[in-house]
Amino acid sequence: MRELPTGTVTLLFTDIAGSTLLLEELGEHYAEALAEHRRLLRATFERHDGIEVDTQGDAFFVAFETASDALKATVEAQAALAAQGPIRVRMGIHTGEPARTEDGYVGIDVHRAARISAAGHGGQTLLSQSTQDLVDPDGLRYLGEHRLKDVGEIRLYQVGDEEFPPLKSLNQTNLPMAPTPLVGRTRELLELVGMLRDARTRLVTITGPGGIGKTRLALEAATESLTAFDDGAWFVDLSAIRDPQLVEPAIASALGAAGELADRLRDRRLLLVLDNLEQVVDAAADIGRLLDVAPGVSLVTTSREPLRLRTEREYPLDPLAEAAAVELFRQRARSVQPGFAADSERLTELCRRLERIPLAIELAAARIKILSLEQLLSRLERRLPLLAAGARDAPARQRTLRATIEWSHELLNEDERRLFARLAVFAGGWTLEAAEEVCQADLDTLQSLVDKNLARAEEGRFRMLETIREYALGQLEDSGVADELRHRHATHYLVLAEDAGPALTGSEQHIVLEQLAADYENLRAALEWYTTTPGGAEQGLRLASSLVLFWFIRGHYRDGLHSLERLMEASDDEGAPARAGALYGAGLFHTLMGSEERAAPLLEESLELARTLGDKSQVARSLVVLGLLAFFRNDMRGARSLLEEGAALARAADDRWCLADALGTLSSIYPLQGEADAAQAAGTEGLAIARRFGDRQGIRMALFGLALTAARRGDLGPARALGEEGLAVCREIGDLWFVSYFLWLLATVATTSGQLAAARAFAEESLDVARELDAPLLLVCALDAMAAVARAEGDDETARAHLDEAERIGRAGTVPGSYLSSVLRGLGELATARGDLTGARLRFEESLSFAREVGDVWASERAAASQATLAKKRDDVGQET
Repeated sequence: MRELPTGTVTLLFTDIAGSTLLLEELGEHYAEALAEHRRLLRATFERHDGIEVDTQGDAFFVAFETASDALKATVEAQAALAAQGPIRVRMGIHTGEPARTEDGYVGIDVHRAARISAAGHGGQTLLSQSTQDLVDPDGLRYLGEHRLKDVGEIRLYQVGDEEFPPLKSLNQTNLPMAPTPLVGRTRELLELVGMLRDARTRLVTITGPGGIGKTRLALEAATESLTAFDDGAWFVDLSAIRDPQLVEPAIASALGAAGELADRLRDRRLLLVLDNLEQVVDAAADIGRLLDVAPGVSLVTTSREPLRLRTEREYPLDPLAEAAAVELFRQRARSVQPGFAADSERLTELCRRLERIPLAIELAAARIKILSLEQLLSRLERRLPLLAAGARDAPARQRTLRATIEWSHELLNEDERRLFARLAVFAGGWTLEAAEEVCQADLDTLQSLVDKNLARAEEGRFRMLETIREYALGQLEDSGVADELRHRHATHYLVLAEDAGPALTGSEQHIVLEQLAADYENLRAALEWYTTTPGGAEQGLRLASSLVLFWFIRGHYRDGLHSLERLMEASDDEGAPARAGALYGAGLFHTLMGSEERAAPLLEESLELARTLGDKSQVARSLVVLGLLAFFRNDMRGARSLLEEGAALARAADDRWCLADALGTLSSIYPLQGEADAAQAAGTEGLAIARRFGDRQGIRMALFGLALTAARRGDLGPARALGEEGLAVCREIGDLWFVSYFLWLLATVATTSGQLAAARAFAEESLDVARELDAPLLLVCALDAMAAVARAEGDDETARAHLDEAERIGRAGTVPGSYLSSVLRGLGELATARGDLTGARLRFEESLSFAREVGDVWASERAAASQATLAKKRDDVGQET
């Protein structure tokens, strides 16, 4: 056998994808297929000077002196495997300088190559940037930068242009990266990962007292299980939520989804980590319902008590083993005092006194800067017997943890104690400015709390672990200033939201959106305070109405409605200016969700109140949404009239945001009525206004109208350029509604241009987002686009299935006749192709009827042309007969 190369080496890892399923499928023939797979790969690698480093099961580890030899070997091997039969192999290639040992190679480059291979799918070959730099780039496809477990961010390339599912990287997740290694939970981690990879396990609840390490273990298990879930793993922090009704919106927010959560999850295969569920345990029934309707979803939850669902497997978490507890203390102590060393016996005694609870150990280790090990033991000796009494009905470990936190609290000076209690008023974290204004915090005292691990600093913000915050909340309640602090907290976030309102329509829009998102839990807490505090509803309504545009742009329709409707019901001031904005927001959200019957009276009341108040800007905004509602109701002429009136009033009121939005919306209606020049003029003016003031939402609306106009004119190049620019803007501001809308338009343009691969990609993503939002209009558009691609590819059966679903949704939901006309025309063309001329005639007639009813000239012309083609075909058939 040749010696393994040294220096710069290209490493290849391979393994069979879906080997367990393949074994079940092939049965006794699996061994034969596996042997043939090994023979084929070995022969191919040897032909290209590859040296086999290791083989385990169905996996190979091979080294090459040159990257080009490795690439040629994988291309030849994949082609041979594809011709051979059912076995599909994923391959990963990375070039580096691994250290040579007697048994092979060691070092980070080996891990990188293995992780690259594990990220792929059967039949897929992935390359790292270091390998791509050394080979001919022709035939390679850039897949972007991906975060891989343990090895960080890597730029990856794919060999060939075949379409595969998203890579199994940490990009398909929002799981927080652990700042330190997990200590002492190897057995528990293996057991949990085994449960999560078992398809029969749908729900695992990790139970135990606060501070036992439930969250840390759940995150590690989810990260290890990530590759088993095609749609990734997602973390949902419920620590700041107290209302069970907000659990589903919190899950949707973590997923970046809107609409009905059950529909969003129905066809997904993903893992959800629901953290800190004990305070909203009444949401268990809703969680059970989600599991029933979404068979591909698995959950790992953390709670101090089980959910008691029939699908649940409880996993009680015990304290750390003795050796692990000591090692954890050593590691944390050395992070604050690098030279820390201590007698193992004394450390073991200290950890025993702390009952080997991870949080208690970390709090104690943080004191090593100011207290010796003997002093720590001495203080615990004096305090634990007294503090362990606690509440008689509290679990023993919880009482001990409380004692540990209280002991840590007793070490604070008066200023630190006062600030520690007051900071508990914040939910989900806070900024320095908020702490200074609400709690009269000074920087040095706050820094001291961070140093003592009672608060954490994270990217310009601060937060408390929830267990610590719960203790601090108790101190706040006992302080006598809790109500005052909550009032100041709510006032702070009311001012923040009202100050953000104007910026949401200007050049700082994207920055303000992120700021509001970062403080969303505090805003929710302020809304709850105003809702439940006597006399607070009017201020709460001001806060909620200030958040309407945030909820709108980010797609948090249901969350917004929850607050708006509760506060409107609680408020006695029927004539408050904020009420007009709240009515407008509720009407807007109902419109976008297809609840036209509920939207109309809200918008009419908003319009009437705004006129009474003389608020021209609010009048204009209400008219624009009423115009949108009329469009959804197939009243295109009424929609145009309302939008034009709204635009005129917005111009008079100098409401540039509303004017740009109205003009952009008109520019998407005019081309449907055959008025391309008017559409161009409206869109151009709207775009100029929005660009001048940096209003990204206005920019995206105008770009959509201009792109639609170009597409209707047949100017496909400009249509695609405008559509791609608009899509980029929507992604930047998180506007999912128009992400789907632009993708539909781009799919239509690409299909017309004959670019079917691009068209399919646009249409599939459009449909995915539309299903997330559960928006009837977007679903019909996306399904129509999917059908068009299938028809162009000659797959009429798939096309008909998409159009049938689109017709069902369109007839049941609030969908403009223009879009339903297109669906019916497509069904007519399919009927014509299969010789059902009578069925085709009925479809074309109904398509034309819908188009004419709403005044859609463009759709009418296309339906009439289809009718004419059918009539000629019928004449030809008659002559032949």
